[in-house]
Amino acid sequence: MLQHGKMMCYDHLQQQKTSHPKFPPNGGRMLRKLLLICIVSVLLLSADRSRGDVTRAALDRVLPEIKFTNVALKDCFDFLRDISGANLHINWKAIESVGITEDTQVNVRLRGVTLRKVLNVLMSKSGATGQLTFYSDEGVIEVTTRELADKQLITKVYNVEDLMLEIPDFESSTNFNLLAQQNGANGGAGGSGGGIQNTLQPGGGGGAGAGLNGSGSGASTDKQTSKADRGKNLVDLIMETIQPDVWRPNGGPAAIRFWNGSLIVTAPRSVHEQIGGPVD
Repeated sequence: MLQHGKMMCYDHLQQQKTSHPKFPPNGGRMLRKLLLICIVSVLLLSADRSRGDVTRAALDRVLPEIKFTNVALKDCFDFLRDISGANLHINWKAIESVGITEDTQVNVRLRGVTLRKVLNVLMSKSGATGQLTFYSDEGVIEVTTRELADKQLITKVYNVEDLMLEIPDFESSTNFNLLAQQNGANGGAGGSGGGIQNTLQPGGGGGAGAGLNGSGSGASTDKQTSKADRGKNLVDLIMETIQPDVWRPNGGPAAIRFWNGSLIVTAPRSVHEQIGGPVD
């Protein structure tokens, strides 16, 4: 009987050890899976950043002399691909929709400029000014039409805190003459003078000192706007000057919002290029 009781206690302890709530039976396996997922995610993110850095470096690389004289557009792109080592993909199907073919001839002569600049000049010389563009995507430089590239909406955050600085609006000009400064200081001391105008006359007195502006009241008109108002003005300015038809209030798909010193913009690629430069 005693032996049977010991066996039951032993079995109970073994069951508790193997099924402790803090250590589920498959806990170790689940932990290893989670660690593996985290490692793979970090590696993929690092690879994406690395590809982006390589592409940006290729676009910013300065090329030797470029001399295209009546050269087919396809041959130009092939030459740039070979000399820069960049992954350059040309969407000929989309480009042909705007009347540009592989055999379109161009004339370009440049020296000491980046691949980015050569591509811009090459597309403008093709006869489709403003209709062609390029962008980098996962390590590939894609050359296509602007219409096709703008079908994707991109969200970016722009820090515009430095544009929110309010500059005071002085109503009257200030006289920085040394004598005027001295007289203004005398007029503002102890309430005995009436500012620059009063202290220039013997016996002039009374009223509050005016300092440099010569105003006896000592009060200033506060015309400063709030940070939110300045942000709204900036948003309105952008929507009025950069592709007005693309914004939601005008029936387009793009959106822009000012928040806490930043602009949050969801818009086509070409809009971002006009706001903050190339979107690599």
